[in-house]
Amino acid sequence: MIERSLHTKDRQEAEAQCAIAKVALRREWDALRAGRSADQRALFNASTELLRGWGMTFSPMQDLVTGPIENLLARMEKLSANEAQSFAVPAALGAVDLPDLTLRKMAARMPTLKKADIKAKNARQKREWSTNFVRAAKDFTKHIGKRTIFTVSEQDAIDYEDFWKSRYRKGEVTANYANKQIRYVRQMIDAHYDDIRLPRSKRKNPLLGMKVDVLASDQDERERRRPALPDTWIREKLIEERVLEGLHQQDSDIAIISAECGNRGTEVYDMPASDIHLDHEIPHIKIRIVTEGDDRRDIKNKASKRPVILMGASLEAVKRNPLGFPRHRGKARYSTAVNNFLRDHDLLPALPADATKNYTISCTRHSFEDRMIAVKMDNEERAYLMGHSIGAIRGRPVYGSDLDLRIRALLQEMVAFETPTWKPRPIKVLRREIDNILNEKGHRTE
Repeated sequence: MIERSLHTKDRQEAEAQCAIAKVALRREWDALRAGRSADQRALFNASTELLRGWGMTFSPMQDLVTGPIENLLARMEKLSANEAQSFAVPAALGAVDLPDLTLRKMAARMPTLKKADIKAKNARQKREWSTNFVRAAKDFTKHIGKRTIFTVSEQDAIDYEDFWKSRYRKGEVTANYANKQIRYVRQMIDAHYDDIRLPRSKRKNPLLGMKVDVLASDQDERERRRPALPDTWIREKLIEERVLEGLHQQDSDIAIISAECGNRGTEVYDMPASDIHLDHEIPHIKIRIVTEGDDRRDIKNKASKRPVILMGASLEAVKRNPLGFPRHRGKARYSTAVNNFLRDHDLLPALPADATKNYTISCTRHSFEDRMIAVKMDNEERAYLMGHSIGAIRGRPVYGSDLDLRIRALLQEMVAFETPTWKPRPIKVLRREIDNILNEKGHRTE
């Protein structure tokens, strides 16, 4: 039996305080158990829980000593009802060490700490997301040394930045890749601060502002892009001959849809059956985040969310797969399998003389952009179809309605391929149809 004074003679007040005291006692036991097991995180968590029950927050001892004397006196007054050996004493006086983790252990905790952020990701996407932090922690440890979150110094950050600058200047990585590796370490440090609820004024992230700038002498972005696959190759090989059926019909149809509609491959093969709308007046698929069920999936960013119109070859391909593509859904083998098949069977066209990268199946997205430019679509029209940010293009907040599904269909028809059973209408006819729809809405087009 444990006896503690509640410091009151009033029965009703004593009964009320008794319930509070029981909770505080349990929290103190938790903290004591954590201390005996040398679990720094459990010790800190129990300490903050204990203080929260008193209406206090954890504050390091140095901050209490150098801070307002009233704050320290209030804490000491609160402790007067506790035994000297009570765990409440070090907790209230900030004599408990802040939890610290090595970067590698922090990388392993990221899926737990960011659980809400990755809720929509399927198993493959979660694995890829987690690997980013594991790789960054491994690289940092290998080239800078073993560090914990609180022991990463400003000099470490400078050395790490210099390491990536050196690799970039040697042509081993792009500036974009280097900056991602710096960002992953920065994000792990911030995530730890959030986890222990460290006050903003006490946070110091040495990697804040660190980046690898693109050299002025570097070749421009267009030269580093993969080349667009020729439309003749897409039409003759992918669509008419269906050369990828030698690998698998689903691989062939994913490639056809991606080439015709400008999708990223993952937008097609990760698509759940519920996002296929063949019975709609305007057949289409939806690219969106799915947060529940076996077919959950994330997408690249907010702008990627969009309907994609089906017609011609893409409509036929989806009709052959009305439930989607279970062969690749949630997996990470489509691009590798397709690219290997095309190379192994010498099916890719010859590269342009000025090409700096090889063809891959993802080059069909570049081909889609070229076709849109050829029919004189403006930048916003192209962004709508490709799932790019309208706000970034306008350089300001986005107002007004989203693009009408009928107009999307007309724009899509401008760049669709003819098939034996379907032929797109002339560009001028489609532009007149767009004007007619806008006139129906009361807009002036002339």
